[in-house]
Amino acid sequence: MQQSNSNQWAKQIPDSLNFSQEQVTFILGHSLRSLYDDIFAAELPDRLKALVEQLEHGHSPPPGAR
Repeated sequence: MQQSNSNQWAKQIPDSLNFSQEQVTFILGHSLRSLYDDIFAAELPDRLKALVEQLEHGHSPPPGAR
């Protein structure tokens, strides 16, 4: 009995969905933003902060700083 209910529900799902490029961009942007908000809000560790400062000032990172 449950199998037939599942089949009826599946028949109501359209074969394809059409979204405009603007809608796709909005959906993806919103999804990615919600996933990465915490990461972007977090402060960089001191070691990474020092490497970023060196790169911004045009200096090469010291050898072995990976």
